This record gives sequence, structure tokens and C-alpha cells, in this order.
Amino acid sequence: MVFHKIRDPQRLHALIQALLLIEVDTDLDELLLTILDASIEMVGARYGALGVVSSDGKSLSRFLTRGIDDETSRAIGALPCGEGVLGEVIHRDAPMRLEDLTTYPGFRGFPKNHPPMYRFLGAPVETGDGHVFGTLYFTDPLDGEPFDEEDEILVEAFGRAAGLLIDQAQMRAHLRELTLSEERERLARDLHDTVIQRLFGVGLSLQIALAREMDDDARDRVNHCVDELDTTIREIRTTIFEIDQDDEEGRPFTERIEALADEVRTRLGIEVAVELGFELDRLVSAHCAHHTVQALREALSNVARHSHATSARVEVDVRDDFVMFTVADDGVGFATTAGPGRGLRNLSQRADQLGGTFEVDAAPGRGTLVRWTAKRQA
Repeated sequence: MVFHKIRDPQRLHALIQALLLIEVDTDLDELLLTILDASIEMVGARYGALGVVSSDGKSLSRFLTRGIDDETSRAIGALPCGEGVLGEVIHRDAPMRLEDLTTYPGFRGFPKNHPPMYRFLGAPVETGDGHVFGTLYFTDPLDGEPFDEEDEILVEAFGRAAGLLIDQAQMRAHLRELTLSEERERLARDLHDTVIQRLFGVGLSLQIALAREMDDDARDRVNHCVDELDTTIREIRTTIFEIDQDDEEGRPFTERIEALADEVRTRLGIEVAVELGFELDRLVSAHCAHHTVQALREALSNVARHSHATSARVEVDVRDDFVMFTVADDGVGFATTAGPGRGLRNLSQRADQLGGTFEVDAAPGRGTLVRWTAKRQA
């Protein structure tokens, strides 16, 4: 075990303290930032970063940093994706320590507006099964001295311990998702099998009553009630559609899209035409495919709930490093100046989390066009 190589009691204490500071029962994003902060303090670095390795195992899908202020970060622009020295740490599966980063043969230079960095230490973050989840990077110790062998051993040990904590956090999140999924299924079943059937029964009784002798005012009131019941049933069906989740991750991406379109046709009564690009199943990662299907479900739910559309067209394709879908409906549209509702905010947030974009083009009376993108290997 790497822990046994740490001879300095103070450094071993620093490692233990850093691990004790980490609260495991939290969401993964917060856990990663806590791991990054604790590791930077442990080695006394001026700058630090944690890169999350993408599903292809070759690049970084996320890059969290500390030590660079927001203004400088914006001036630098795009975050690293795992090339050069950063990528070497991923592929070495072992710590990497450099006295002068800028003289290393694999160094490819800093982007414009990037602060100068010299002394470098990188180490993998491995989960319990040996999978490299991410990498920790540190530059320029605050004491001005180079990183030494003890620093390297310390960071390697911390990376392995952090990987186990990430394992636990991911298992907890998975269990929570399973519990929520089971509860969603139960709620959807109850709404469909009990509530909708009762509403159908009430509506049928009212329609039978319409055949009897009654004055015009009473007939109008009954007709209004029947219309309200129809609207309520449509709303419940849309809610059931929203509650359901994409739980068929074993199926190809394109099949899940087609299945979703069929669900909209049968449940919501909207005719959906689907056009799919070539080799989507191969080009889009499993993680990105899952979120893309969920985003598409959200977009189609918005069509059913707000547009009064009878048909919609869905196109899904890959362009460069991004997967993109568009949803165009023949509904009533809306004024974009009214501000985004919950559904549009969800779409925007999901795209942002996957390094993509979200746009909506709509106006009263001419339908709505939604464009959503995400990094296809996110």
C-alpha cells in the first residue's frame, strides 16, 4: 500500500486530516471540489486542478480549477481537454513530477492569458476497481521549493483514497436513482390505472347525463365540465410522460429515440417524425446518450404541455464533437420575451453541464424550434 511509504508523521497526519475533511454523503460535484481543495492544501500548491476522464479513457470531460480567478479564467477561454502533459498523467496511470514544466518535451505551451507555471505534480484518481476516474494536477508550491518524492507519495495515496470515496458517492447516487425510479414508476402506474380511469368514468357519466332533458344553461355547464375533464386527463398523461425516465440504457441510442417518439404518439397523441444521423450509436458515449434522451423527453413534454401542436419533427445528428437534436412543432408558439419556464431552464442547465448549448426560436402563431447540443463524448 502507498500509505506505508509515508514516513513523515506530519505528512501522514496531513493526509488523514485531508481525508477526514471530505464529507462522502454529498453530490459528486461538491465532493470533487472538496477533494481538490483538500489536496491543494495538503501539498501547499499555488494552483491545482482535478480533471475527470471521459468515457473514452483518453481525454478530459471536465476540468475543475483552483488558484485562477474568474476574470483570468474567462480570458484564457476553453478549458483543457487532456492533451500534452495533462494527458500523459492519464495514460501513465502513475504520478508525474517535473522540476520545470515548460522544458518537458511533452509540454505544448500555455494558451493566451494563462499565468506562468513551472513546478508540476500530477497523479491519477483511481476508483476501487482500478479505473482511472480522473487526475489531480498541482503547480508551483507556495514555499518556492520543488515538489519532492514525499509530495509524490502523498498525492498518490490521496488519489487512491479519494477514488474510494468517489466510488461510495457514485454508489449512493445510484441507489438514490433506483429508489426514485421505483417511486416514479409507482406514481405513474397509480395515475394511469386509478386517477385517469376514475376521470374517464366521471366524464362518461356526464356525457350520459347530456342525453337527458335539461335546460341550455345546465347543458352548457355539463359540457364545460366534460371539456375540463378532457384537459385534466391530457395534463395527467403529460405528467406521466414526464415522470417516466430513460431506463433502457442497454438499448442502442437510436432505438431509445425511436421508442420515445412512439411513446409521444401513443400517450400524448402528437405525431412525431424522426430523422437520425449516421452511426449515432457508435459516436455518442453512453453517458451523453442518456442525457440526450432525457433532454429530448423534456423538449417533447414542452410541446405536449404548451404548444397545442398536432405534429413535431425531431432530428438528431453529430457535428464535429457534438451531438445535436432539433424539435420543430406546428403549435401556437410563444413570446420568448416572457422568459423561460421550468422546462426550458432544465434543458439549458442539462446542456451546460454537458458542455453544449440550448436555443429556442419561437413566436406567437408560428410554432417553436428547439436546438440542443452536448459534447458527444461527455
